[in-house]
Amino acid sequence: MIIKKRSQPLVLQILESLNVRTVLSASEKKDYANQLKGYQGEVLFDAYLENLQFECLIINDLRLKESGNMIQIDSLILTSDVIYLYEIKNYSGSYDYKDDALHGRLDFVIADPLTQIHKTQPFLHNLVRKLGSKKVIKSQVIFIEPDFYLYDLPRDKPFLFANQLTREFDSMEKRHSAIKKSDKRLANQLGQLHITDYRPIDLPEYDYSNLKKGITCPNCFSFDHINTRKTRICTCCGYKETISEAIKRSTENFHLLFPEVSITKRLIYDWCGKAYDEQRVQRVLRRTYISHGSYRSTYYEQIPRDYSNGE
Repeated sequence: MIIKKRSQPLVLQILESLNVRTVLSASEKKDYANQLKGYQGEVLFDAYLENLQFECLIINDLRLKESGNMIQIDSLILTSDVIYLYEIKNYSGSYDYKDDALHGRLDFVIADPLTQIHKTQPFLHNLVRKLGSKKVIKSQVIFIEPDFYLYDLPRDKPFLFANQLTREFDSMEKRHSAIKKSDKRLANQLGQLHITDYRPIDLPEYDYSNLKKGITCPNCFSFDHINTRKTRICTCCGYKETISEAIKRSTENFHLLFPEVSITKRLIYDWCGKAYDEQRVQRVLRRTYISHGSYRSTYYEQIPRDYSNGE
């Protein structure tokens, strides 16, 4: 059972939007590529979890706060007596493991992937104890890319490779019994502690006036489209959606980039590239958000989402 689904990381969403609305620097483009590859690796791991044949509780993409510091957990699997903590790495190529780091064949070095695990496991252990559970925590780093090779690896390192996952999960199925109500209660408590409003401080700098306006296609990110009376059709890939949904999506994109700016009819009209009249924009905002004020001073606020149930 999935307690919390995975969502696209906020940093990736922002870089994805900026990539089509402005020109990213070389370092920002590299960060975008790394963020995308990391997320794709996590999604690939999720595909393995969907095929599990034993009772367990899955929490994906969990952010917890400890003494002002953010703890990021890629995936947790709760069984009857063990919590499996997974750090997902989507590396490719061949590396040697030496001096607690991954050394590439072109003198490229990646920091020890166990660093994050060593930081997270003690925090999770203490948190679980505070919540009244005595479950053992077992941490593992998953190298999800089948074409990744790591040589000179000590046997005591908690690393798993893509070709070992099926066997590992089959073994887990034999070791664990049915999930109890107390297990579900613990999983829900952890899900409810997820930090939903976290915003990194090292985001790229951008300004509204310098961003390209218009609605992008959610499939290919093109601005090009044609309209029927109620439908918007991307002329690059053929993706179809209602115009109302396109306006709503674009409003959410604006709020993602400018969370401190009030949403108004005139602002979203401009953000959508003035493709649809203000009255149409206003109807969408009224149906989707909570309105405050009246007449020219009206602004709209998003309804808070509940992330504890996987939404």
